[in-house]
Amino acid sequence: MKKIWNRMAGLVFGVALILGIPAMDAAAAEYTVTEAAAVLYTNDQTVILADADDSTVVLPEVAADLPIQVTGVTSNGYFQICLDGQTFYIQGIGLSAADTADTVGTEESRVYEIIMAQKAVFPEGLHWTNDNYYGWKGGTYTGGFGCAGFAFAVSDAAFGDVRATIHRDYSNIRVGDILRVENDTHSVIVLEVRENSVIVAEGNYNSSIHWGREIPKARLIDASSYIMTRY
Repeated sequence: MKKIWNRMAGLVFGVALILGIPAMDAAAAEYTVTEAAAVLYTNDQTVILADADDSTVVLPEVAADLPIQVTGVTSNGYFQICLDGQTFYIQGIGLSAADTADTVGTEESRVYEIIMAQKAVFPEGLHWTNDNYYGWKGGTYTGGFGCAGFAFAVSDAAFGDVRATIHRDYSNIRVGDILRVENDTHSVIVLEVRENSVIVAEGNYNSSIHWGREIPKARLIDASSYIMTRY
């Protein structure tokens, strides 16, 4: 595994030199970084970046299922990673929680893996209130505070810049959908869809991050609530 890691790191540095792209300290987007510690895996959408900015490409194609050491997550939706002691970045959609060669390759399973990888960034019980804001790439809103901000951040990790649409077909809820519930006062993101309920993750739940709450489908439907999907 170390040989694969070293070959990959060497290739990244080689491409950076050829293209004249600095491997560190690229001047790009403004963002903050929250420290994290996790090993995630490359997939068919992995692109190595010099900074948390899509214009700073160092390596546009990477073999799938390589382990990557994640050291942080940026406020604009990228993983900060470490390769052979150097810092690079990968868009949230470009890393998965498990070796995808060992999983069923459906779209929803991929979305689920990426969402669950966010537990390294947003662990159970992390303090999260309406003081926390995140700018969204989904387009329906520019961003959100508290519960909405958390759902938007996790959604961007799974879907990148795919635009969201709104509907109220509660027979068509999918993993990764954002649900506005409780008369449009709270946002949750769907982890699992069951026959009569959904399992969700949410921010600003008792002022913290919570993973795994089960909500009956009957409680989702009211005159003001709706579904945001990026499929």
